[in-house]
Amino acid sequence: MFGPLDLLVPPLLLFCTFLTLPFTLLILPVTGRAGDLTSIAKVRNAWFKHLWAWFGPGSKPIFAPRVQPIVSQAKGVCIDVGPASGIWLKELSEVVKKGGIIKIYGIEPNPNFQADLKRNAAKYGLEQVYQPVQAYVQDLEKLGIAKGSIDTIMTVHVLCSVGDHSDQICKDLYHYLKPGGQWLVYEHVIARFAVMRVWQKLLNLTWPIFLDQCELLRDTESVLRNAGEWAAVDLRPSPGDGWFQGLPHVEGKLIKAA
Repeated sequence: MFGPLDLLVPPLLLFCTFLTLPFTLLILPVTGRAGDLTSIAKVRNAWFKHLWAWFGPGSKPIFAPRVQPIVSQAKGVCIDVGPASGIWLKELSEVVKKGGIIKIYGIEPNPNFQADLKRNAAKYGLEQVYQPVQAYVQDLEKLGIAKGSIDTIMTVHVLCSVGDHSDQICKDLYHYLKPGGQWLVYEHVIARFAVMRVWQKLLNLTWPIFLDQCELLRDTESVLRNAGEWAAVDLRPSPGDGWFQGLPHVEGKLIKAA
């Protein structure tokens, strides 16, 4: 996108993320959550929430030209995996207005985002359609979401952050799709060029710590292809990803076999 300057984007984001940490450590006791400071997981969740408060909306104009055409294909009953604060709800509301979407389950395990999701759902008139669910994928059936009942799964910038369980999580999600159901994808992935993979490995020494377990070296395309049996797979590199892209993307959709 920016040529050699693309090399600077990941370390700049790391630096900005680091600057967010002192604010998080200060705001937790001020807001009556001093006890959270004793839990690494709770601090990490709050830290990412404060990072996303500016990075999510700030980065949206960069990704919107690619993401909007993808999420506009959503239909029927949907699972929106890891929506954070819900920066794509405006785009989904436009699909709802056209009658393409019946129901959306927003599966977000980070409790810090639940209020934001509800607020944004109301902002875009989705109170009756968008249901925030604070849960992990493995808990969905217990919450009444039946396997084989979902028309569309959406994952946008989320499969990088599921830890070492991405294979199993994607296989679990696959079972929730109806035969013929679709999985819409926009994810950053491992670099296609060996030199850039070395750069990613260096960045990845601290990247998962600073960015809520996000991994730069995940081969998400292979994970998705191997999640189950597909009738069609249309996954491709995102246009504009150049030689120096430390955050290359894969985009497209997969259709579950009948």
